[in-house]
Amino acid sequence: MDRLPLGLRLRSSFGTGTDASETPNSMSDLIPTQRDQCDKNRRLFLCRVLQATSTISVAVTALPSRSEAGEVGARITRAVTQSDLGVSVRRSVVQGAQVMDKMDGRWEKFSDNFGLGAERSRREGRPKPRDVPDLLPLDAAAARSILKVSDDTFLSIVPLTEQELTSRVAKVDSLVRKSFERSGLSIDESIMNADTYNYLSYIHFKAFCDILVDKNINFNQFRKNFESQLGDKLLSILDPDSANRDDGKRETGPDALRQKLRVALGSVDDLAHSLQSKGMVALVERSNPDDESVTDWSEDLSDLQFSVTLDIDVTQNAQILLQEQGYRLFPNYARFAIAATLKRKLSPMRQEVITDEYYMDTSYSSDPDLFEVKQVLLNIVVESA
Repeated sequence: MDRLPLGLRLRSSFGTGTDASETPNSMSDLIPTQRDQCDKNRRLFLCRVLQATSTISVAVTALPSRSEAGEVGARITRAVTQSDLGVSVRRSVVQGAQVMDKMDGRWEKFSDNFGLGAERSRREGRPKPRDVPDLLPLDAAAARSILKVSDDTFLSIVPLTEQELTSRVAKVDSLVRKSFERSGLSIDESIMNADTYNYLSYIHFKAFCDILVDKNINFNQFRKNFESQLGDKLLSILDPDSANRDDGKRETGPDALRQKLRVALGSVDDLAHSLQSKGMVALVERSNPDDESVTDWSEDLSDLQFSVTLDIDVTQNAQILLQEQGYRLFPNYARFAIAATLKRKLSPMRQEVITDEYYMDTSYSSDPDLFEVKQVLLNIVVESA
């Protein structure tokens, strides 16, 4: 699948210009041109407003500093930046820009809804919605095992007792449980479903992050060790036969490298099936690297890049919430496991695996207020170590 690894929804803005040499042959040809002219006039008006704003900004920033103009310059600067009139003008400029931005956004949504503009008229239609199956029932035993190995991995790296960690998790639980319940979430640890699993993942990883901050631990080194060790342990839960599929050969050369890649990608596919069958992710899809890219990579001419999409990951809300709170450690178990299986197969061949995640809304909309994460896209790069 050919996708750009973007994590942000950008408001659609389609070009509406036409060639001046074109002349309408019919009324149907004339109508888009009139619409285009309206678009040009609107954009010209916005450009002039922005130019006026830039002129005011330049005038403010270009005032002489106190060191250059002495006391007179300082008084001018204070008049512009601190006086009631100066503050009012600057505030009006900012508010005017905000109003123009809102007007432009509303026009774009209006144009998008009614197919206005030459480029929109050429499109066959909006992208078809993805056909994503419903989540299967969560494997409660696997979910509890994942939470347990997450705690064990954390304790193996951070000097902390199990009782201390349990106490910190309980503290986070007492602080946030009521907020989650007020939002409509029913939490019952005795019945491990997707919502409870997401909540428990959140409070465990929130406790991890709080402890790391309190103990002032080197986060980059910790994160590398934690994700690597946890990924290996997750494979024993999600895909216990992964190690048995390794042929054990340590041959070198492009042919051997390509063979190892085929084995590694096969392991990713098996892991994807396991994630879906255990109710961890609704749908997992992997892009296929083209033959030319694989050949260049095997001959050490370039890196190899492909992607894995995770539709409706049960812990994606916990991941997003922790990142919104400023933390960089979050429960993306699928990424940990996929990276681990690739490293297990390719590291002996002196290959390094780098993974990044991007949060996507797969539904088409020109309204940024309707953005809703529905998919986690993993961008994977394999390069020579």
